[in-house]
Amino acid sequence: MAAWLPPRPPPTSVQRTAAIVAVLLALVAGCRPGGGSGPRVDAVAVVNGEPVPRAALERELQQLRVSGAEGADAGLLRQAALDDLVTRTLLLQQARAKGIVAPPERVERAFLALRAEYPGTAFDDLLAQERLSVAELKGRLRDQLTVERLFLEDAFPSVQVGDDEVDAWYADHPAEMEVPERVHAQQIVVRTREEAVRVRDEVRRKPQAFADVARRASIGPEGKSGGDLGWFGHGQGMPEVFDACFKLPPGGVSDVVPSPFGFHVFKTLEKRPPARRSLAEARPAIQQRLLREKRARAQEQYVAALRSRATIEVDKAALAAVNP
Repeated sequence: MAAWLPPRPPPTSVQRTAAIVAVLLALVAGCRPGGGSGPRVDAVAVVNGEPVPRAALERELQQLRVSGAEGADAGLLRQAALDDLVTRTLLLQQARAKGIVAPPERVERAFLALRAEYPGTAFDDLLAQERLSVAELKGRLRDQLTVERLFLEDAFPSVQVGDDEVDAWYADHPAEMEVPERVHAQQIVVRTREEAVRVRDEVRRKPQAFADVARRASIGPEGKSGGDLGWFGHGQGMPEVFDACFKLPPGGVSDVVPSPFGFHVFKTLEKRPPARRSLAEARPAIQQRLLREKRARAQEQYVAALRSRATIEVDKAALAAVNP
């Protein structure tokens, strides 16, 4: 499903966990379906008397193209986009029927959090590029949060994960409980080999000064925190670069390691051998995983039930006339 917001800048830290309802929602790619009754001339479909405007479908398709769906079968693409809009319309109708709406203060917090992800004037520039007003954006955030609340209050209360289910999953997935060898390391990245050699020699003479040298000389984003890379396993990042850390003893400093980003010098702080997570250690993660899976199935069943009771009329000629 296409995202309706402008693409965000590349994240500078670990991406936040996506909302459980993101796949069903994906927020509105274009104009929100109108709330009136009866068909309209520009409607490609009518859902329980509420039109799905052609403009909304066109913007949904535009976002699908931006997200990499260009080249897909035109008919399938139109149908997928329309299905998303119909689902969204049904969910918002159900929320209205049950008196469920996102509180204004929650919408405002979500808006401010979103705005904070864009540096400088990038947020306003993107809204202008998308021809989207702040009021429209807040309306879409309200719809998103309203549907999240609908699921939480109407679809998820009966979804539970028992201890016996966690125990069974742990017993059935031994390979996934294996923790590979990991290493905690620091790095210094510089632009030239000559500079890297000087840095390497300096920190080999005074390994305790590694963090200070990283803060002074490293061009890597972690340089300001002393070059600390945290814990990682074999094959993460660029294996041909970072796997050098596994060849070092704790406290050891590497030779110069080149990469497309510069020249690296590593110091290994600690190493952990391969291990197996105990059931107690793994229980919270397994419980969350099973809960996500159960909620995903509950969402599918909830939407299927809404569709089975709905009156959905598709104007096939209007749909075919929309250029994907």
